[in-house]
Amino acid sequence: MTMTMTRAGARAAVAGALAAAAAFAVLPGPARASAPNESTEHPLQRFTEQSPRWEKCGHKELDKAGARCATIKVPLDYRDPEGRTLTIGFSRIKAKDTARRIGLLMHNSGGPGGISLDMPLMDEPAMGKKLAARFDLIGMDPRGVGRSSPLHCRTSTHWLRSAGYDGAGFRAHARTQRELVRGCQRAYGRKVPYLRHFTTRNTARDMDLLRAVLGERKTSYFGISYGTYLGAAYAKMFPSRVDRLLLDSAIDPRRWHVQSFRDPDVANERVLDAWAAWAARRHATYGLGRTAAKVRATVEGIARQAAREPFRVGPYTADGQKVPLALAALLSDDREFANTAKNVRLLRDAARGRDVEPTEELRYAFGPPDDESDVQNSLQLALICGDGAAPRDLSWYRRNVEESRARAPLFGPVFNATSPCAFWPNEPVEAPVRTGNDVPGLIVQATGDPRTTYANGVGLHREMPRSRLITLKAQVHGVYGMYGNACVDRQVNAYLNTGRLPKKNTTCEKD
Repeated sequence: MTMTMTRAGARAAVAGALAAAAAFAVLPGPARASAPNESTEHPLQRFTEQSPRWEKCGHKELDKAGARCATIKVPLDYRDPEGRTLTIGFSRIKAKDTARRIGLLMHNSGGPGGISLDMPLMDEPAMGKKLAARFDLIGMDPRGVGRSSPLHCRTSTHWLRSAGYDGAGFRAHARTQRELVRGCQRAYGRKVPYLRHFTTRNTARDMDLLRAVLGERKTSYFGISYGTYLGAAYAKMFPSRVDRLLLDSAIDPRRWHVQSFRDPDVANERVLDAWAAWAARRHATYGLGRTAAKVRATVEGIARQAAREPFRVGPYTADGQKVPLALAALLSDDREFANTAKNVRLLRDAARGRDVEPTEELRYAFGPPDDESDVQNSLQLALICGDGAAPRDLSWYRRNVEESRARAPLFGPVFNATSPCAFWPNEPVEAPVRTGNDVPGLIVQATGDPRTTYANGVGLHREMPRSRLITLKAQVHGVYGMYGNACVDRQVNAYLNTGRLPKKNTTCEKD
């Protein structure tokens, strides 16, 4: 889960249950890799035989890197491959070392709802030129975002926010969730039938269809945060199609999605405490408190002030629902503590009635969603509610919020509050992937990850008995190619290069 502040029936019945079952099964390989029986057309054959039209991406950095972009069509509903279709956009940086080419490397940046078109740009800095040159680097925007049939529920805010300090705050939070769902209903109909098919399972099917279109028997994969759940789901659904499998900052599939969104409450409190101790030692610079307890009191005072009387941050209003989430968003990387202190000091000054100029982080936290944010918000609503049902009894959420206050006074009401899926107007089309797989893979997890907790990484490793786990002793979300740890990067690159996992689980210290 990356904190970004990022569907029938009649024709399927006519086509028959056999075609539907075949479409939900493993996709065929490309014709030149495994030719289908000439007398029997596979229900997805018209999709797998597409020929992408490669063009410049219209993206400065991708074009400079030599990437080309294209689109393909995929079924909206894989049970009805003759029905409505979606457009899937993707980029490719072709392997330069063709003599030693390994194959495809697909990516997902998390979210859910993260744009992944440009994610291949992080590969060369992480791998080095020689290793990156051995892969066709593929950046596929998942269905619903970016260049892949983007969704628009016209959201006014992100659904993840605080339920505040009392019953009034809880009810206001629930009203916000209900209104976000109503936005999707206004855009896509009362029962949002179109949105039912924007799920993790269907995104995995899109990936496998793209693999077939590109003429490959297998694909390697690199996913971050929610992208680890997508990657694990792909490996569960299409185990014979997986080559290298790199899962960074992982989600335990048994906990997706209701429980996994509750998990970060204590983890965020721990990062807050670590940052508070750091800031206390620098009171002369930031003036937030001479002890960790006093720094924490400053932060909690800002949040309570916002709940009691919202204040202005430049042209934006900072209220009791938004401020705790903004603080959580500032605590994703222990190398960025100085930037966190700078933003907290601005919030403190704003809470005292002073005029402040919001930073980019605070504009993102308190300003209205731009088009890209609305798309990501919309896809998150559709996907999490389409992946699995959530409790609809608001008293269940209220109990969770109140019980969380003792262990996570600031962030408990953020991560345990009412899910928008409590108001979602339909049930999932199919069950989510709840178990792991037998595919070998490499999992990278930080002990102090404030988004997808270390326990999730250990849980995924348990669900994937042939995997290996690299543990980094750090407080960060997103490690390989982002945190810059030589111990982690060396082991990941050795795996990507050879396809051989480390002989045992390993632990890395901070550089």
